[in-house]
Amino acid sequence: MKIELAGAPPSPCWPAGITVRSMIADQEEEAVFRALDEAFRDHWGHVDQPFVESFTRWLHHVRNVPDYDPSFFWLALDGDQIAGLALCFPKDNDYPDMSWIESLGVRRPWRRRGLALALLHHVFGECYRRGILKVGLGVDATSLTGATRLYEKAGMHSFRQWDNYAKELRPGKDLTTQHVV
Repeated sequence: MKIELAGAPPSPCWPAGITVRSMIADQEEEAVFRALDEAFRDHWGHVDQPFVESFTRWLHHVRNVPDYDPSFFWLALDGDQIAGLALCFPKDNDYPDMSWIESLGVRRPWRRRGLALALLHHVFGECYRRGILKVGLGVDATSLTGATRLYEKAGMHSFRQWDNYAKELRPGKDLTTQHVV
């Protein structure tokens, strides 16, 4: 999904007690990964993996994206706890004039308070201030969390779609998903 910013986006409406700031590089990656992993436990296909292995793989991926910029990794904090996060890259490989939200997640205790929408508005505002007028992300259109509705509420729309089909070789275990960006 994507949004094209014709003007300044709405200001974020943060839930009470929430502050936002960029990730501190070389200090907070482990805490960010743990919060991200917890936020995505509800995502289809999530499989718990040994921490060291999955963290090492994630960190390698993040640091090797050509446009990695820790100032584009925003943390929504409730005191010293990461309540939600938006991990973004200033450019997308396929669309160099578009910033890409790699991950947007809210941990369970902070859900249903408007935090995800506030994070989206924050990302849109930061991109707009930096002269980036297109912002995109990928979403599982069959997500049980209502993510697609959230992104539409924020003004995003589908611009690319593909269907994934999988068949387990056990009776009664067909899986069909749809991915929308």
